[in-house]
Amino acid sequence: MAGVVANKLLMVRKLVETAPDAALRSLELALSGPAGGQGALASVRRLVEDETAARYIRNSVLAPIVPLCDARDSEQTSFPPRVLSLLWEALKIDSPRKIEEAAARCNPWDLEQGPPEVFNELCEIAARGVRAQTAPGFVALGQICDIDELAACLELSAIVRAALPKLSEWISKMSEERASSARLAYNDACEIRDDAGPLLFEILAAHLPDDFRILRVISAVMERPTDKFWASSEVGVFGERVLTDIEKNIDFIRTFDADRGEAEGRKAALAAQRVAAQITEFEQSVDLNKDGPWGRRIGKYKQGVAQTVESRMNAAEKELLAALPLRPISILGGKNGKGIPALTAEPDERLVSRVTAVLAFVADVRSCAAQSGYGASRAKVLEKLNTRLDQYIEDILYVVRTGEGGDRALAQRYLDLAAGLIAYSRDEKTAEIVRRRAAAAVAQAA
Repeated sequence: MAGVVANKLLMVRKLVETAPDAALRSLELALSGPAGGQGALASVRRLVEDETAARYIRNSVLAPIVPLCDARDSEQTSFPPRVLSLLWEALKIDSPRKIEEAAARCNPWDLEQGPPEVFNELCEIAARGVRAQTAPGFVALGQICDIDELAACLELSAIVRAALPKLSEWISKMSEERASSARLAYNDACEIRDDAGPLLFEILAAHLPDDFRILRVISAVMERPTDKFWASSEVGVFGERVLTDIEKNIDFIRTFDADRGEAEGRKAALAAQRVAAQITEFEQSVDLNKDGPWGRRIGKYKQGVAQTVESRMNAAEKELLAALPLRPISILGGKNGKGIPALTAEPDERLVSRVTAVLAFVADVRSCAAQSGYGASRAKVLEKLNTRLDQYIEDILYVVRTGEGGDRALAQRYLDLAAGLIAYSRDEKTAEIVRRRAAAAVAQAA
């Protein structure tokens, strides 16, 4: 196939330049094979490779504000993704030689010695350009974001860049030496402008996988203040934001729709894990008073999440019975009769989806159950579930082997379903044993 015509290649270039970073990485991976180097695709691959290299340089120079240009909660400091490309284009026009120097210094052996000073110089130039609003490239930014906030973030770039290599240490195990380092960064920020401290924390939080961990850094700077003092301070918003997120996650656990299946159950379990981590972070970072503004709420949330998770776990047995229905051994058994598998219809996909969601939830809250106060409840729920599943599997294996008590083919489908469910309540090894026993039963029946 002939090369892509110029106008089409221009269109492709525009698409590549405006693609999100994640999409660009996917495109680069898709074109990395032998086919990507042939014909028309070769031109596209060169465009993708050039754009990837250019973004690496851009993101290295503008690293302090890059995560602020991702999707974030509306209450957090953030900018549209286009800000990065517009800033970079404006800098290329304003300071082309410094851009060339940054590109030349943006290599592993230079970066090992720490970020080149030209990176900070370019951020300072960008801050001045954004504030001045005279160059056309910088003027365009005023149409899509708060230029004062963007300029303030850029002015803190040197402090943020110096703090980033230390950030993982600050949140892993804060020592007095590390706390002093964090306080120094905070004081340096406040020398630039009096209200820069909270903005520094905002930027650093954006660089954390779990942004609520910034509480640990703030606590070190404030020397673990009481909740009353912290809540009334200029950084009280960080605590309020975490408390709001805790409440939102508890509400999600309470209301998640089991009809959506396993993914939704796992999402709810992640919410429970996040709540546990956030409460622990609060207790370690803040001197909580049980009657204080945050102490009261944390106490309420600890009780609320335990009750909510226990309520969802307690529904698991009912969901299991609905998906793997039983029929009484005799009419005298009534509701309390142990019952045997009711093999009268195909497994109901909706009911299977529901029980899978709940069992996935029960399985995945294991990591936070003990610390959150519902470890014993979870153990009791699993004991009941496994007792029921064990008996069900034995009963239905009998049907598969003998054909007595129901349709053998239908029994095999329910047996496979039960094996899948016991993987959640126990483990995959147990499920595999059930599957091997099922295969042996089928072979015996044949």
